[in-house]
Amino acid sequence: MILFSVLVVAQLSTGAIVARVKEGDLKIQDLRAKVHLEIRTGDDVKTRRFDLSMKRDGVNYRALIVLAEPRAMAGTKFLVHAERGKRNKEWAYFPDLDLVRPILGKNQDDRFLGSDITYADLAGGAHLDDLRHRLIGEETVEGEPCYVLEGTPRHRIVYGKLRGYVQKSNFITVQAAFFDHDGVLVKEAFLTDVRDLGDGVKLAHRIEVRDYKMDSTTVLTFSDVEVNQGLSEDAFRQDALSSESR
Repeated sequence: MILFSVLVVAQLSTGAIVARVKEGDLKIQDLRAKVHLEIRTGDDVKTRRFDLSMKRDGVNYRALIVLAEPRAMAGTKFLVHAERGKRNKEWAYFPDLDLVRPILGKNQDDRFLGSDITYADLAGGAHLDDLRHRLIGEETVEGEPCYVLEGTPRHRIVYGKLRGYVQKSNFITVQAAFFDHDGVLVKEAFLTDVRDLGDGVKLAHRIEVRDYKMDSTTVLTFSDVEVNQGLSEDAFRQDALSSESR
């Protein structure tokens, strides 16, 4: 999963469960889906639609987003290269200018298309190995017992700490909380409509993000999800973004 797959929890030992969760993640070698994004701020509602593709190389992965709506932005692309222990590399392509621009530094913490998701969140925010995990208790979420794990980033990102709620029965993350560097809760994510896609692959098809500082909510809904279709690596190259490469 590209969005909020950042926290896991230990049952017997943290290291053992992290290894199991990684094993589950690695079952998705590539993914393709259509995504409907809805941004709610008060009575104002904005919608976006885009195609999402992801290709994994071990624990590292690449993601490509191609906007379909609004029509004025159709064809705009965002490319993410996420590597363990490194700052994400991200680029944007603007078809009206046929221009590729890198998304650098603090820009990665900007709101993606005005939503409650940052550009860094698009690539998961942090790799599992880039967090120091600590089990802090257990809670029940939607009737399911969950472990609660707190993760502190090993490298500075926009969040000071993250908290994940992981179902004890299957180790799927169903809720996540994001805190700033002062320990203030800034937003939460709720992952629902988890579907079994076969071969042990389970994926949430709805993610709701509530930003408490902006008093806004973003809902992502996934459809037409396909996994392990043997996507070519060519589409995930930076030099493949512009029209000149086609």
